[in-house]
Amino acid sequence: MIFFLNILGIISILGIVCLAVVLIISYFENRKLTVTEYHIKDILCPGSFDGFRIVHLSDLHNAEFSRDNEKLLEVIKKQNPDIIVITGDMIIGKPNSDVTKAVDFVNSLCEIASVYYSMGNHELRVSLYEETYGDMWKQFMNRISKDVNLLFDKKVILSKGDESIYLYGLNLTSELYKRMIKTPMPDDYLTSLFGTCKPDKYHILLAHNPDYFEDYTAWGANLTFSGHVHGGMIRIPLIGGALSPMIHFFPKYDKGLFENDNKYMILSGGLGNHTFKFRVNNLPEVVTVTLHTDYDEKSPDNK
Repeated sequence: MIFFLNILGIISILGIVCLAVVLIISYFENRKLTVTEYHIKDILCPGSFDGFRIVHLSDLHNAEFSRDNEKLLEVIKKQNPDIIVITGDMIIGKPNSDVTKAVDFVNSLCEIASVYYSMGNHELRVSLYEETYGDMWKQFMNRISKDVNLLFDKKVILSKGDESIYLYGLNLTSELYKRMIKTPMPDDYLTSLFGTCKPDKYHILLAHNPDYFEDYTAWGANLTFSGHVHGGMIRIPLIGGALSPMIHFFPKYDKGLFENDNKYMILSGGLGNHTFKFRVNNLPEVVTVTLHTDYDEKSPDNK
């Protein structure tokens, strides 16, 4: 009995030590920034958009990198983006949470480039349940700049001369954010919102939840930007992220570049956290994507 009690004590001490190490690492990692750059080649990308640079931001959750996020703004400005896309969760969906810091940061981005903002699940819940969140959504909508393009189930066409690409912002329903289980997406879900994709055009989709990547590509999205998973919070070498907000252990889509049927998804590891503040081997991330046309089979793969 004494032996087993000693073993239990040792295990408890090791558990406390491991937790302390995770908390210490997370404290420092949550305050750093990294830039991840991708180059996407596609024959459907119009020639006038060759070299077009997109900065992708997701899951700020009210995080601050220096006063008024000046450090984060400076990093973004250095990327020299043509547009900035946001895949949601810039705020925290908790009653009486502040929305002003995140909104003011988004407004400041308009001084760098055109901004296109799609919803995450935190914006969604705040917008739907006024009895729980009070006037948080009214505060958000009253404070957001008119220069911010809110793509809440909307489409815009980005044009250069006679050429264009299509940009969509998807606002998924609460059913498609259920924890523990993945609710199937109805077959006509995206078509009912946006119609069918023109096969000779280049289509970019902003969709917070990456779990439906196959549905996005089946609909016709050539390039999808997603977030939500926070990189899996704790990233284990050779394995990947350990846990998603949907309570999925070792999620299939955690962070990085994914391909399906010659179409791509770029999944941001996010900038902040909400309930669980863990980040290990998973720095807050600004994503920069450069589009390329004139596809050459001899050239390196997209990376």
